[in-house]
Amino acid sequence: MITAAAVGAGMDEKNTVRAVAIDHKAVLRSPGRAHDGIADFLQWLDEHNISFVLLTTDSLDAEATLKAAGLPAPALHLCRDDIPGRPARGSGAWLLTVADRLKLRTNQIALVGTSEWDWRTGINAGVVHVHARWASHVRDNKGMLTLSADEPADAGELLEHFLLDEPRWAFSHDDTARSLKIRSLLPPNVRFPQAPGRTFELQDVFTRGRTITVGTQDARDVLMLRLLSSAYLDGTLPHRSLFCVYPSSSPGQVSQQLAGFLTNAKVLVGSYYREDLLERVTRAPDTSLERVKRNRGQATTADISIAAQARTVRINPKYRGKIKGKTVVIFDDFTTEGTSIEWARTLLASAEVAQVIALTIGKYGSRHTSYQLRPGTAINPFTVNDVTVADFVNTTGTGGAGEGPTESLTTTMNHFVISAQGAEAMASDAALRRPIPAGSRWPMSSCLDMRQEHLAEMLTDIQPVYPLAWRAEEFVPEGEDRVTALWWITLPGQAAEQWYDTDEAERLLATICKVAGVIWYPAGDRGEASPA
Repeated sequence: MITAAAVGAGMDEKNTVRAVAIDHKAVLRSPGRAHDGIADFLQWLDEHNISFVLLTTDSLDAEATLKAAGLPAPALHLCRDDIPGRPARGSGAWLLTVADRLKLRTNQIALVGTSEWDWRTGINAGVVHVHARWASHVRDNKGMLTLSADEPADAGELLEHFLLDEPRWAFSHDDTARSLKIRSLLPPNVRFPQAPGRTFELQDVFTRGRTITVGTQDARDVLMLRLLSSAYLDGTLPHRSLFCVYPSSSPGQVSQQLAGFLTNAKVLVGSYYREDLLERVTRAPDTSLERVKRNRGQATTADISIAAQARTVRINPKYRGKIKGKTVVIFDDFTTEGTSIEWARTLLASAEVAQVIALTIGKYGSRHTSYQLRPGTAINPFTVNDVTVADFVNTTGTGGAGEGPTESLTTTMNHFVISAQGAEAMASDAALRRPIPAGSRWPMSSCLDMRQEHLAEMLTDIQPVYPLAWRAEEFVPEGEDRVTALWWITLPGQAAEQWYDTDEAERLLATICKVAGVIWYPAGDRGEASPA
Protein backbone atom coordinates (compact mmCIF):
# COMPACT_ATOMS: atom_id res chain seq x y z
CA MET A 1 0.00 0.00 0.00
CA ILE A 2 3.01 2.30 0.16
CA THR A 3 5.27 3.34 -2.67
CA ALA A 4 9.01 3.01 -2.29
CA ALA A 5 9.54 6.67 -3.12
CA ALA A 6 7.36 7.81 -0.25
CA VAL A 7 9.39 6.19 2.51
CA GLY A 8 12.84 7.63 1.94
CA ALA A 9 16.05 6.55 3.60
CA GLY A 10 15.52 8.19 6.97
CA MET A 11 13.71 10.80 9.01
CA ASP A 12 12.80 14.00 7.14
CA GLU A 13 14.55 16.79 9.04
CA LYS A 14 12.47 19.66 7.68
CA ASN A 15 10.43 21.48 10.31
CA THR A 16 7.36 21.81 8.09
CA VAL A 17 4.35 19.64 7.32
CA ARG A 18 5.50 16.86 5.00
CA ALA A 19 2.32 14.77 4.74
CA VAL A 20 -1.42 15.43 4.77
CA ALA A 21 -3.69 12.56 5.82
CA ILE A 22 -7.18 12.95 4.33
CA ASP A 23 -10.33 11.06 5.17
CA HIS A 24 -11.75 9.53 2.00
CA LYS A 25 -15.07 11.37 2.45
CA ALA A 26 -13.17 14.64 1.96
CA VAL A 27 -11.81 13.28 -1.33
CA LEU A 28 -14.79 11.49 -2.89
CA ARG A 29 -18.31 12.87 -2.98
CA SER A 30 -19.56 9.45 -4.13
CA PRO A 31 -17.98 6.42 -5.87
CA GLY A 32 -16.19 7.65 -8.98
CA ARG A 33 -16.93 11.32 -8.23
CA ALA A 34 -14.41 13.65 -6.58
CA HIS A 35 -15.34 16.73 -4.59
CA ASP A 36 -14.99 19.99 -6.48
CA GLY A 37 -11.48 21.38 -6.11
CA ILE A 38 -9.93 18.24 -4.62
CA ALA A 39 -7.97 17.37 -7.79
CA ASP A 40 -6.35 20.81 -7.76
CA PHE A 41 -5.59 20.45 -4.04
CA LEU A 42 -3.90 17.06 -4.53
CA GLN A 43 -1.88 18.51 -7.41
CA TRP A 44 -0.89 21.41 -5.15
CA LEU A 45 0.31 18.96 -2.48
CA ASP A 46 2.39 17.12 -5.07
CA GLU A 47 3.94 20.36 -6.34
CA HIS A 48 4.97 21.19 -2.77
CA ASN A 49 6.42 17.71 -2.23
CA ILE A 50 3.83 16.87 0.44
CA SER A 51 2.71 13.25 0.63
CA PHE A 52 -1.00 12.54 0.20
CA VAL A 53 -2.22 9.87 2.63
CA LEU A 54 -5.70 8.37 2.18
CA LEU A 55 -7.53 7.04 5.25
CA THR A 56 -10.46 4.62 4.89
CA THR A 57 -12.20 2.41 7.41
CA ASP A 58 -12.57 -0.52 5.01
CA SER A 59 -9.99 -2.04 2.74
CA LEU A 60 -10.17 -1.03 -0.91
CA ASP A 61 -8.05 -0.69 -4.03
CA ALA A 62 -7.14 2.96 -3.45
CA GLU A 63 -5.30 3.45 -6.72
CA ALA A 64 -8.19 2.11 -8.84
CA THR A 65 -10.83 3.91 -6.77
CA LEU A 66 -9.14 7.28 -7.13
CA LYS A 67 -8.28 6.70 -10.78
CA ALA A 68 -11.99 6.15 -11.50
CA ALA A 69 -12.58 9.66 -10.13
CA GLY A 70 -9.70 11.14 -12.13
CA LEU A 71 -7.41 11.47 -9.11
CA PRO A 72 -3.80 10.40 -8.50
CA ALA A 73 -2.87 7.45 -6.31
CA PRO A 74 -1.95 8.29 -2.71
CA ALA A 75 1.59 7.94 -1.44
CA LEU A 76 0.10 5.84 1.34
CA HIS A 77 -3.31 4.28 1.93
CA LEU A 78 -4.26 3.01 5.37
CA CYS A 79 -7.43 1.21 6.42
CA ARG A 80 -8.41 -0.16 9.81
CA ASP A 81 -6.73 -3.51 9.08
CA ASP A 82 -3.38 -1.69 8.74
CA ILE A 83 -3.48 -0.12 12.22
CA PRO A 84 -2.02 -2.20 15.07
CA GLY A 85 -4.91 -3.48 17.21
CA ARG A 86 -7.47 -2.39 14.55
CA PRO A 87 -8.74 0.59 16.56
CA ALA A 88 -11.70 2.61 15.33
CA ARG A 89 -11.22 6.15 14.03
CA GLY A 90 -10.63 8.43 16.99
CA SER A 91 -7.51 6.58 18.07
CA GLY A 92 -4.22 8.40 17.64
CA ALA A 93 -2.74 5.10 16.44
CA TRP A 94 -3.92 5.95 12.91
CA LEU A 95 -1.60 8.94 12.67
CA LEU A 96 1.20 7.29 14.60
CA THR A 97 1.10 4.60 11.92
CA VAL A 98 1.26 7.28 9.20
CA ALA A 99 4.32 8.80 10.91
CA ASP A 100 5.99 5.39 11.22
CA ARG A 101 5.35 4.39 7.59
CA LEU A 102 6.55 7.70 6.15
CA LYS A 103 9.43 8.13 8.61
CA LEU A 104 8.08 11.45 9.86
CA ARG A 105 7.49 13.07 13.22
CA THR A 106 3.85 13.58 14.12
CA ASN A 107 4.34 17.37 13.98
CA GLN A 108 5.21 16.97 10.28
CA ILE A 109 1.68 15.71 9.59
CA ALA A 110 -1.67 17.49 9.20
CA LEU A 111 -5.03 15.75 9.16
CA VAL A 112 -7.97 16.78 6.97
CA GLY A 113 -11.10 15.15 8.36
CA THR A 114 -14.86 15.10 8.01
CA SER A 115 -16.18 13.97 11.39
CA GLU A 116 -15.86 14.28 15.14
CA TRP A 117 -13.92 11.01 15.11
CA ASP A 118 -11.33 12.42 12.73
CA TRP A 119 -11.04 15.40 15.06
CA ARG A 120 -10.42 13.06 17.99
CA THR A 121 -7.89 11.13 15.93
CA GLY A 122 -5.86 14.33 15.56
CA ILE A 123 -6.24 15.29 19.22
CA ASN A 124 -5.16 11.85 20.44
CA ALA A 125 -2.04 11.91 18.26
CA GLY A 126 -1.13 15.56 18.85
CA VAL A 127 -1.57 16.30 15.13
CA VAL A 128 -3.12 19.48 13.71
CA HIS A 129 -6.63 18.83 12.35
CA VAL A 130 -8.44 20.75 9.62
CA HIS A 131 -12.17 20.13 9.23
CA ALA A 132 -13.26 19.75 5.59
CA ARG A 133 -16.46 21.77 5.59
CA TRP A 134 -16.87 21.08 1.88
CA ALA A 135 -17.55 17.41 2.67
CA SER A 136 -19.84 17.30 5.69
CA HIS A 137 -21.44 18.93 8.68
CA VAL A 138 -20.47 17.61 12.07
CA ARG A 139 -22.77 16.11 14.65
CA ASP A 140 -21.23 16.65 18.06
CA ASN A 141 -23.25 17.57 21.11
CA LYS A 142 -20.15 18.67 23.03
CA GLY A 143 -18.85 21.06 20.38
CA MET A 144 -15.89 20.68 18.04
CA LEU A 145 -13.26 23.43 17.99
CA THR A 146 -10.87 23.18 15.10
CA LEU A 147 -9.28 24.84 12.13
CA SER A 148 -11.58 24.54 9.16
CA ALA A 149 -11.69 24.97 5.40
CA ASP A 150 -14.79 25.69 3.32
CA GLU A 151 -13.21 24.22 0.20
CA PRO A 152 -10.00 22.33 -0.64
CA ALA A 153 -8.20 25.51 -1.73
CA ASP A 154 -8.74 26.91 1.79
CA ALA A 155 -6.90 23.92 3.25
CA GLY A 156 -4.02 24.75 0.94
CA GLU A 157 -4.13 28.36 2.14
CA LEU A 158 -3.86 27.25 5.78
CA LEU A 159 -0.92 25.00 4.96
CA GLU A 160 0.88 27.59 2.85
CA HIS A 161 0.65 30.45 5.33
CA PHE A 162 1.00 28.59 8.63
CA LEU A 163 2.51 25.12 8.22
CA LEU A 164 4.94 25.18 5.27
CA ASP A 165 7.35 27.84 6.51
CA GLU A 166 10.28 26.77 8.67
CA PRO A 167 9.72 28.23 12.16
CA ARG A 168 11.73 31.40 12.74
CA TRP A 169 11.91 33.25 16.03
CA ALA A 170 12.83 36.75 17.10
CA PHE A 171 14.21 35.11 20.25
CA SER A 172 14.80 31.53 21.35
CA HIS A 173 16.36 30.17 24.50
CA ASP A 174 16.73 26.55 25.62
CA ASP A 175 17.84 25.82 29.18
CA THR A 176 17.95 22.03 29.35
CA ALA A 177 19.31 21.97 32.90
CA ARG A 178 16.24 23.85 34.15
CA SER A 179 13.74 22.22 31.73
CA LEU A 180 12.86 25.63 30.26
CA LYS A 181 12.29 26.72 26.68
CA ILE A 182 11.44 30.26 25.54
CA ARG A 183 10.20 31.26 22.09
CA SER A 184 9.28 34.81 21.04
CA LEU A 185 7.80 35.27 17.59
CA LEU A 186 8.59 38.85 16.61
CA PRO A 187 10.56 41.95 17.57
CA PRO A 188 8.22 44.54 19.12
CA ASN A 189 8.57 47.30 16.55
CA VAL A 190 7.34 45.50 13.41
CA ARG A 191 4.40 46.84 11.44
CA PHE A 192 2.13 44.83 9.17
CA PRO A 193 -0.27 45.87 6.37
CA GLN A 194 -3.89 46.20 7.42
CA ALA A 195 -5.39 47.73 4.27
CA PRO A 196 -4.04 49.71 1.28
CA GLY A 197 -2.00 52.56 2.77
CA ARG A 198 -2.64 51.44 6.39
CA THR A 199 -0.52 49.42 8.80
CA PHE A 200 -0.71 48.31 12.42
CA GLU A 201 1.80 47.39 15.11
CA LEU A 202 1.77 44.56 17.64
CA GLN A 203 0.98 46.91 20.53
CA ASP A 204 -2.27 47.93 18.82
CA VAL A 205 -3.52 44.38 19.25
CA PHE A 206 -1.88 43.07 22.42
CA THR A 207 -1.27 46.20 24.52
CA ARG A 208 -4.08 48.52 23.43
CA GLY A 209 -6.57 45.69 22.89
CA ARG A 210 -7.83 46.92 19.54
CA THR A 211 -9.60 44.67 17.05
CA ILE A 212 -7.56 44.97 13.87
CA THR A 213 -9.05 43.52 10.70
CA VAL A 214 -6.70 42.50 7.89
CA GLY A 215 -8.87 41.93 4.85
CA THR A 216 -11.57 39.82 6.48
CA GLN A 217 -9.28 38.27 9.10
CA ASP A 218 -8.69 39.22 12.73
CA ALA A 219 -5.02 40.21 13.04
CA ARG A 220 -4.87 38.69 16.52
CA ASP A 221 -5.94 35.31 15.20
CA VAL A 222 -3.41 35.41 12.36
CA LEU A 223 -0.56 36.30 14.73
CA MET A 224 -1.57 33.80 17.41
CA LEU A 225 -2.06 31.01 14.91
CA ARG A 226 1.40 31.71 13.51
CA LEU A 227 2.82 31.57 17.04
CA LEU A 228 1.18 28.22 17.75
CA SER A 229 1.89 26.70 14.34
CA SER A 230 5.55 27.71 14.59
CA ALA A 231 5.75 26.12 18.03
CA TYR A 232 4.02 23.01 16.64
CA LEU A 233 6.57 22.67 13.84
CA ASP A 234 9.41 23.52 16.24
CA GLY A 235 8.42 20.76 18.66
CA THR A 236 7.69 23.26 21.44
CA LEU A 237 3.94 22.63 21.58
CA PRO A 238 3.84 19.18 23.17
CA HIS A 239 0.78 16.97 23.09
CA ARG A 240 -1.43 17.01 26.21
CA SER A 241 0.26 20.02 27.79
CA LEU A 242 -1.41 22.63 30.00
CA PHE A 243 -1.82 26.15 28.56
CA CYS A 244 -2.02 29.22 30.77
CA VAL A 245 -1.55 32.98 30.44
CA TYR A 246 0.73 34.88 32.81
CA PRO A 247 -1.60 37.10 34.88
CA SER A 248 -1.99 40.81 34.33
CA SER A 249 -0.95 43.33 36.99
CA SER A 250 -4.49 43.41 38.43
CA PRO A 251 -5.81 40.44 40.46
CA GLY A 252 -8.05 38.05 38.59
CA GLN A 253 -7.14 39.34 35.14
CA VAL A 254 -5.22 37.96 32.18
CA SER A 255 -4.77 39.33 28.67
CA GLN A 256 -8.14 38.88 27.00
CA GLN A 257 -6.50 38.96 23.60
CA LEU A 258 -4.47 35.88 24.50
CA ALA A 259 -7.20 34.17 26.51
CA GLY A 260 -9.84 34.76 23.83
CA PHE A 261 -7.76 32.85 21.31
CA LEU A 262 -6.46 30.07 23.56
CA THR A 263 -9.92 29.18 24.85
CA ASN A 264 -10.52 27.55 21.46
CA ALA A 265 -6.96 26.95 20.26
CA LYS A 266 -6.15 24.65 23.18
CA VAL A 267 -7.31 21.70 21.08
CA LEU A 268 -4.80 22.37 18.31
CA VAL A 269 -2.68 19.50 19.64
CA GLY A 270 -5.03 18.18 22.29
CA SER A 271 -3.93 20.40 25.17
CA TYR A 272 -5.91 21.98 28.02
CA TYR A 273 -6.37 25.68 28.78
CA ARG A 274 -6.24 26.58 32.47
CA GLU A 275 -6.81 30.33 32.74
CA ASP A 276 -6.55 30.31 36.55
CA LEU A 277 -3.43 28.12 36.88
CA LEU A 278 -1.28 31.15 37.69
CA GLU A 279 -3.04 33.88 39.63
CA ARG A 280 -2.23 37.40 40.76
CA VAL A 281 -3.25 37.69 44.41
CA THR A 282 -2.55 41.40 44.95
CA ARG A 283 -1.98 44.22 42.51
CA ALA A 284 1.53 44.72 41.16
CA PRO A 285 3.09 47.52 39.09
CA ASP A 286 2.43 47.29 35.36
CA THR A 287 5.91 46.34 34.13
CA SER A 288 5.26 47.53 30.57
CA LEU A 289 4.10 50.95 31.77
CA GLU A 290 7.01 51.28 34.20
CA ARG A 291 9.55 50.46 31.50
CA VAL A 292 8.01 53.09 29.22
CA LYS A 293 8.39 55.64 32.03
CA ARG A 294 12.02 54.72 32.60
CA ASN A 295 12.80 54.86 28.89
CA ARG A 296 11.33 58.37 28.83
CA GLY A 297 13.45 59.37 31.81
CA GLN A 298 10.42 59.78 34.10
CA ALA A 299 10.98 59.25 37.81
CA THR A 300 9.51 56.01 39.20
CA THR A 301 10.07 54.01 42.37
CA ALA A 302 7.92 51.03 41.40
CA ASP A 303 9.44 47.61 42.07
CA ILE A 304 9.37 45.50 38.91
CA SER A 305 11.91 42.96 40.08
CA ILE A 306 11.32 39.23 40.40
CA ALA A 307 10.65 39.85 44.11
CA ALA A 308 7.55 41.89 43.16
CA GLN A 309 6.30 38.92 41.18
CA ALA A 310 7.01 36.58 44.10
CA ARG A 311 4.94 38.75 46.47
CA THR A 312 1.92 38.82 44.17
CA VAL A 313 1.75 35.71 41.92
CA ARG A 314 1.22 32.08 42.94
CA ILE A 315 -0.08 28.80 41.55
CA ASN A 316 -3.78 28.47 42.29
CA PRO A 317 -3.99 26.11 45.32
CA LYS A 318 -6.70 24.02 43.61
CA TYR A 319 -3.96 22.60 41.35
CA ARG A 320 -1.98 21.22 44.29
CA GLY A 321 -0.98 17.66 43.39
CA LYS A 322 -2.48 17.94 39.89
CA ILE A 323 0.39 19.30 37.78
CA LYS A 324 3.32 17.17 38.91
CA GLY A 325 5.07 15.69 35.87
CA LYS A 326 3.10 17.85 33.40
CA THR A 327 4.34 20.20 30.70
CA VAL A 328 3.06 23.75 31.17
CA VAL A 329 3.04 26.24 28.28
CA ILE A 330 2.90 29.85 29.49
CA PHE A 331 1.71 32.54 27.10
CA ASP A 332 2.45 36.25 27.40
CA ASP A 333 2.18 39.13 24.98
CA PHE A 334 5.71 40.57 25.38
CA THR A 335 8.83 39.76 27.34
CA THR A 336 11.85 41.95 27.99
CA GLU A 337 14.41 40.36 30.31
CA GLY A 338 12.13 37.51 31.34
CA THR A 339 11.28 38.33 34.97
CA SER A 340 7.69 37.08 34.71
CA ILE A 341 8.73 33.95 32.83
CA GLU A 342 11.42 33.21 35.40
CA TRP A 343 9.06 33.55 38.36
CA ALA A 344 6.53 31.30 36.63
CA ARG A 345 9.29 28.74 36.03
CA THR A 346 10.36 28.97 39.68
CA LEU A 347 6.81 28.36 40.90
CA LEU A 348 6.15 25.48 38.50
CA ALA A 349 9.51 23.83 39.15
CA SER A 350 8.73 23.93 42.89
CA ALA A 351 5.43 22.18 42.06
CA GLU A 352 7.46 19.51 40.22
CA VAL A 353 6.20 20.03 36.68
CA ALA A 354 8.30 18.23 34.07
CA GLN A 355 8.89 21.13 31.67
CA VAL A 356 8.04 24.82 31.25
CA ILE A 357 7.68 26.40 27.81
CA ALA A 358 7.14 30.14 27.43
CA LEU A 359 5.63 31.48 24.19
CA THR A 360 5.32 35.22 23.57
CA ILE A 361 4.29 37.31 20.60
CA GLY A 362 7.02 39.92 21.03
CA LYS A 363 10.50 40.28 22.55
CA TYR A 364 12.11 43.56 23.61
CA GLY A 365 15.87 43.35 23.26
CA SER A 366 18.01 40.25 22.96
CA ARG A 367 18.80 39.56 26.62
CA HIS A 368 17.25 37.13 29.07
CA THR A 369 18.06 36.94 32.77
CA SER A 370 17.88 33.51 34.40
CA TYR A 371 16.99 33.37 38.10
CA GLN A 372 17.77 30.43 40.36
CA LEU A 373 16.88 30.27 44.06
CA ARG A 374 19.98 30.22 46.23
CA PRO A 375 20.74 26.92 48.01
CA GLY A 376 18.73 26.74 51.20
CA THR A 377 16.01 29.10 49.96
CA ALA A 378 12.63 27.39 49.69
CA ILE A 379 9.27 28.68 48.51
CA ASN A 380 5.68 27.46 48.67
CA PRO A 381 4.37 27.65 45.07
CA PHE A 382 0.74 27.71 46.22
CA THR A 383 1.00 30.95 48.13
CA VAL A 384 2.77 34.28 47.66
CA ASN A 385 6.35 34.38 48.89
CA ASP A 386 8.25 37.07 50.76
CA VAL A 387 11.61 36.68 49.04
CA THR A 388 14.02 39.34 47.83
CA VAL A 389 16.25 39.71 44.82
CA ALA A 390 19.14 38.63 47.07
CA ASP A 391 17.52 35.19 47.40
CA PHE A 392 18.24 34.51 43.73
CA VAL A 393 21.38 33.91 41.70
CA ASN A 394 20.92 35.52 38.30
CA THR A 395 22.75 35.21 35.00
CA THR A 396 22.09 37.39 31.97
CA GLY A 397 22.73 36.18 28.45
CA THR A 398 21.49 36.44 24.86
CA GLY A 399 19.66 33.86 22.84
CA GLY A 400 19.18 33.66 19.12
CA ALA A 401 17.72 37.13 18.47
CA GLY A 402 16.44 37.87 14.96
CA GLU A 403 13.59 39.24 12.87
CA GLY A 404 11.49 36.12 13.21
CA PRO A 405 8.93 35.51 10.43
CA THR A 406 8.41 39.23 9.76
CA GLU A 407 8.83 38.91 6.00
CA SER A 408 6.61 35.85 5.53
CA LEU A 409 3.94 37.25 7.87
CA THR A 410 3.92 40.44 5.81
CA THR A 411 3.27 38.27 2.76
CA THR A 412 0.43 36.54 4.63
CA MET A 413 -1.16 39.84 5.69
CA ASN A 414 -0.90 41.19 2.12
CA HIS A 415 -2.52 37.99 0.86
CA PHE A 416 -5.55 38.54 3.10
CA VAL A 417 -5.78 42.21 2.11
CA ILE A 418 -5.68 41.40 -1.61
CA SER A 419 -8.12 38.48 -1.24
CA ALA A 420 -10.66 40.75 0.45
CA GLN A 421 -10.26 43.39 -2.26
CA GLY A 422 -10.86 40.74 -4.92
CA ALA A 423 -14.01 39.49 -3.20
CA GLU A 424 -15.36 43.03 -2.88
CA ALA A 425 -14.65 43.73 -6.54
CA MET A 426 -16.45 40.57 -7.65
CA ALA A 427 -19.47 41.42 -5.51
CA SER A 428 -19.52 44.96 -6.88
CA ASP A 429 -19.29 43.75 -10.48
CA ALA A 430 -22.14 41.30 -9.93
CA ALA A 431 -24.33 44.03 -8.45
CA LEU A 432 -23.66 46.36 -11.39
CA ARG A 433 -24.61 43.67 -13.90
CA ARG A 434 -27.96 42.88 -12.23
CA PRO A 435 -31.00 45.05 -13.15
CA ILE A 436 -32.81 45.73 -9.89
CA PRO A 437 -36.44 46.85 -10.05
CA ALA A 438 -37.28 48.35 -6.66
CA GLY A 439 -39.84 46.39 -4.63
CA SER A 440 -39.56 43.24 -6.74
CA ARG A 441 -39.25 39.66 -5.46
CA TRP A 442 -38.16 36.51 -7.27
CA PRO A 443 -37.08 32.94 -6.38
CA MET A 444 -33.44 32.72 -5.36
CA SER A 445 -31.66 31.01 -8.22
CA SER A 446 -28.30 31.18 -6.50
CA CYS A 447 -27.21 32.43 -3.09
CA LEU A 448 -26.16 36.04 -2.89
CA ASP A 449 -22.98 35.50 -0.90
CA MET A 450 -21.03 32.96 1.15
CA ARG A 451 -23.11 33.65 4.25
CA GLN A 452 -26.38 32.82 2.51
CA GLU A 453 -24.83 29.88 0.69
CA HIS A 454 -23.68 28.51 4.05
CA LEU A 455 -27.21 28.91 5.45
CA ALA A 456 -28.91 27.29 2.44
CA GLU A 457 -26.46 24.39 2.47
CA MET A 458 -27.23 23.55 6.09
CA LEU A 459 -30.99 23.94 5.63
CA THR A 460 -30.72 21.21 2.99
CA ASP A 461 -28.36 19.00 4.99
CA ILE A 462 -30.46 19.13 8.19
CA GLN A 463 -33.62 17.83 6.47
CA PRO A 464 -32.79 14.08 6.85
CA VAL A 465 -32.59 14.47 10.64
CA TYR A 466 -35.07 17.31 11.20
CA PRO A 467 -38.23 17.52 9.03
CA LEU A 468 -38.38 21.14 7.97
CA ALA A 469 -39.18 22.64 4.58
CA TRP A 470 -37.68 25.82 3.20
CA ARG A 471 -37.23 28.05 0.20
CA ALA A 472 -35.58 31.41 -0.37
CA GLU A 473 -36.37 34.48 -2.42
CA GLU A 474 -34.31 37.42 -3.52
CA PHE A 475 -35.91 40.70 -2.57
CA VAL A 476 -35.40 44.41 -3.21
CA PRO A 477 -37.05 46.51 -0.45
CA GLU A 478 -39.14 49.46 -1.62
CA GLY A 479 -37.10 52.62 -1.93
CA GLU A 480 -33.77 50.74 -1.91
CA ASP A 481 -31.43 49.42 -4.59
CA ARG A 482 -29.87 46.56 -2.63
CA VAL A 483 -30.71 42.90 -3.07
CA THR A 484 -31.37 40.98 0.13
CA ALA A 485 -32.87 37.57 0.93
CA LEU A 486 -36.02 36.26 2.56
CA TRP A 487 -36.26 32.72 3.89
CA TRP A 488 -39.48 30.70 4.17
CA ILE A 489 -38.95 27.98 6.78
CA THR A 490 -41.76 25.79 8.05
CA LEU A 491 -41.38 23.46 11.02
CA PRO A 492 -43.37 20.33 11.97
CA GLY A 493 -46.83 21.36 13.21
CA GLN A 494 -46.45 24.97 12.07
CA ALA A 495 -49.53 26.02 10.11
CA ALA A 496 -48.96 29.67 9.22
CA GLU A 497 -46.51 30.78 6.54
CA GLN A 498 -43.43 32.34 8.18
CA TRP A 499 -40.74 34.42 6.47
CA TYR A 500 -37.40 35.38 8.02
CA ASP A 501 -34.59 37.71 7.11
CA THR A 502 -31.09 36.21 7.06
CA ASP A 503 -30.29 37.09 10.69
CA GLU A 504 -33.54 35.56 11.90
CA ALA A 505 -33.11 32.45 9.74
CA GLU A 506 -29.59 31.90 11.09
CA ARG A 507 -30.79 32.15 14.68
CA LEU A 508 -33.64 29.72 14.01
CA LEU A 509 -31.37 27.21 12.27
CA ALA A 510 -28.77 27.42 15.06
CA THR A 511 -31.53 26.51 17.56
CA ILE A 512 -32.72 23.61 15.37
CA CYS A 513 -29.17 22.28 15.01
CA LYS A 514 -28.66 22.42 18.77
CA VAL A 515 -31.86 20.40 19.33
CA ALA A 516 -30.83 17.90 16.62
CA GLY A 517 -27.33 17.49 18.09
CA VAL A 518 -25.62 18.98 15.04
CA ILE A 519 -22.78 21.49 15.23
CA TRP A 520 -23.34 24.49 12.96
CA TYR A 521 -22.34 28.13 13.22
CA PRO A 522 -23.48 31.03 11.03
CA ALA A 523 -20.76 32.16 8.64
CA GLY A 524 -18.45 34.57 10.44
CA ASP A 525 -19.41 33.16 13.85
CA ARG A 526 -18.28 29.57 13.66
CA GLY A 527 -16.45 29.21 16.96
CA GLU A 528 -13.29 27.63 15.58
CA ALA A 529 -9.73 28.65 16.12
CA SER A 530 -9.06 29.67 12.58
CA PRO A 531 -8.06 32.87 10.82
CA ALA A 532 -10.67 32.16 8.20
